[in-house]
Amino acid sequence: MDDMPIIIVGCGYTGRRLATRCMASGNDVLALVRSRANLDALDSGGIPVAQTDLDETLRPTPGQGARYVYMVPPPASGDTDPRIARWLAAISGRPERIVYRGGQTVDEDMPPAPGSDRGGRRLDAETRLLDFGARRGVRIVILRVPGIYGPGRLPLQRLQSGQPVPRDGDTGPGNRIHVDDLVAACVASINYDGIHQVFNVGDGNNASMGEYFRIVARLAGLSPPPQLPLDTLLEEVSPAMRSFLAESRRVDVSRMRKELRVAPKYEDLEAGIRDSLEEERRPA
Repeated sequence: MDDMPIIIVGCGYTGRRLATRCMASGNDVLALVRSRANLDALDSGGIPVAQTDLDETLRPTPGQGARYVYMVPPPASGDTDPRIARWLAAISGRPERIVYRGGQTVDEDMPPAPGSDRGGRRLDAETRLLDFGARRGVRIVILRVPGIYGPGRLPLQRLQSGQPVPRDGDTGPGNRIHVDDLVAACVASINYDGIHQVFNVGDGNNASMGEYFRIVARLAGLSPPPQLPLDTLLEEVSPAMRSFLAESRRVDVSRMRKELRVAPKYEDLEAGIRDSLEEERRPA
């Protein structure tokens, strides 16, 4: 990577690991976060950080030559993503590129057909970004990311509390990626100069949600979760989980492998879960 600054908007779980990797490669990094607690945590870890709130009116943001990685989720309700609209409107100058970590679809070239309100908000964000890029001459790379797992992001609490999962055969294939493989895809996207703008990102393992939970339970030494019919489970889970179950589908990640040249380290789901558990157990 070169010496243009990398600005991570919404530097949370994945963003912190991305910032650490970019700084280790000699890049200037600035993390933008909303909460004071997150700001203090990043600052104590030696990551340059500033506070901003995309739910409020933003001051003009100098963007000339910057490379942005945008990781802020849309609001929890509504048909659009006003956060990204507000952020794009505040950017002055011409950024070098914007990488957007968003949701998922089946194939990058198929017309998006989101199956939930959340998917609709993600699509709105993608549309706004692509329009911004076309108007301002900015390279846009969209990463459609399924579920993310890794150290600190395994469903251990859910398993320990005995919460149920869908019965075998009631859900379609699942898609997920280890956080370090997602970071590798983000780094590749920052440097990507090809023609494609949209990439599905995943490990290629299509284990269902129930299978994933049972693997985590086995490797963590926990009891396997109880299973319920999907219709029954949908009545009991949170809206976010209901949306996730409704959007379960198989995704094609061949473009990520061929164009971004990202070969996931954790194609083996069990290896990724095992290493995540081991990292969680290490002393801080």
